[in-house]
Amino acid sequence: MRTGLMLSLVLLLTSCFRESIPISYFNTGGFILEDTSRIANEYLQSFEDDGYPVYYLGPLKDTISIGSRYWLRREKRFKEYPEYCIFKYSKYNISIQVDTLFSACLAMEYLSEERLIDRYCDSNRYYHASMISIRNTSDTAISLGTSFSISHIHREMLNSRGQWIKVNEKLCEQWFCGTGQPNLYLMPGEVIISKIGHFSGEYAVSCRLALGRCRDTSQVYSNIFTECIDDRLLRIVEGS
Repeated sequence: MRTGLMLSLVLLLTSCFRESIPISYFNTGGFILEDTSRIANEYLQSFEDDGYPVYYLGPLKDTISIGSRYWLRREKRFKEYPEYCIFKYSKYNISIQVDTLFSACLAMEYLSEERLIDRYCDSNRYYHASMISIRNTSDTAISLGTSFSISHIHREMLNSRGQWIKVNEKLCEQWFCGTGQPNLYLMPGEVIISKIGHFSGEYAVSCRLALGRCRDTSQVYSNIFTECIDDRLLRIVEGS
């Protein structure tokens, strides 16, 4: 009995000193978003840092939790490919929205030897971010590539000459090993939730996301939002 009491005391003390993960709720107007990510403490430093991990893929619900990233073994939904599938995106079958009203955290965390997130790893990064929602507005499944991230998306910024400048490549335009990556299909009425990291600087520029396949000239654009960048990144946008 004494051993049981001692064990209970140890567990109690451990829970008291264990680092808690903050939980926040945000009403998007269509559903409640529950985010259990870490608190952001830094900004992206380079356009090459851009990445759009999938946190949720599925039907709209009253409450959607995005505390952890989409994981194939946990959330695989298809044993076979959908019978019919759209590969060409247009404003008539898909929409993309960046919501900057809700402050989020884009966590880049690394696994320990025990296959758990290593909270004390120096390589972990927690970037200031906003939520991205991509919805299938058609009556047919839409293919979004093979990855744990949204591989057909890139960021554009408006320069002083009124030109939209592509500041980073899509993931599908870069060479990467896709072994074990899931085929992402967005069924009719479903939504993908991702996050976009933010930069920091004294120059405010207009920004948007472009969604489209690598060799397709037509793109579907998000709403326009404001991004702040420094002088080094501004020179890239201005092309000088």
